[in-house]
Amino acid sequence: MIRRFGFVILVLALIVSACGHQVTPDRPGTNASGLPSGFMSVKFRVDQPFNFQNYSYMIVFNTNGDGTTPRANGTQTNYQCYSFAILVTASGTGSPTAIAYQYYRPPGYTAPQLIALQPTQQQLQFYPNTNGQNTEFTVIFARSIFFGINNTPPPSSSSPSASPSASPTTSPSTSPSPVPTQSGAPAANWQFNFFVAQGSLSNLIPVDSLGSGGPSDTTYSSPTLDTTTQFDIPITLQVGNHPSDQGPDNIQSGEIANNP
Repeated sequence: MIRRFGFVILVLALIVSACGHQVTPDRPGTNASGLPSGFMSVKFRVDQPFNFQNYSYMIVFNTNGDGTTPRANGTQTNYQCYSFAILVTASGTGSPTAIAYQYYRPPGYTAPQLIALQPTQQQLQFYPNTNGQNTEFTVIFARSIFFGINNTPPPSSSSPSASPSASPTTSPSTSPSPVPTQSGAPAANWQFNFFVAQGSLSNLIPVDSLGSGGPSDTTYSSPTLDTTTQFDIPITLQVGNHPSDQGPDNIQSGEIANNP
């Protein structure tokens, strides 16, 4: 009788304990990862704690829908397949910051200008240490920020000379002020790449990438991100020529989630 009574008390205690844990359903418009509709999140991981002063960490997207991947040899290809990038760095700011850029190509020019977009804090959110080891950051952004600007020439203060150069430059120039008008929506299917880079903003040189060739890779093909679907996919580093120090300049892995 005493054992049965004890068992009843134990069951009641478990029920009370369970009732004390409030289960909140997902908000309307969010997926299992908590992303609002129209948002994407990217996790970027390295082998050792980030060094935001010496390195820039980049997620580069090709939103043209042509199925090609932005690769580490951008300086040799005039940044072919580079549409937009999210750059995380602390250079000049003291603390890490995420900035969204467009690789904008004025009419008649091959080399792009790197133009900083101006999303709101709600449209671009940066979390610098999401695994407690300072080897992972997370960026959450509204895909609408990649509507970018249209092909109206930039303001004259930041425009190149009126006649395009016969030999195009290999580094994107920078402009502090984006043109306010937006272009049409990006394509549904995106490609991407992760880079760790060094150098000035207008001439960032990769020291690592997701491809087997690391800083000089020309073969990596990213998974296709179908932005019309919900997904949460792991991003893996291809084995190959990566920094031997396995430090903050060495990409480890990542993750990309989307809520259409």
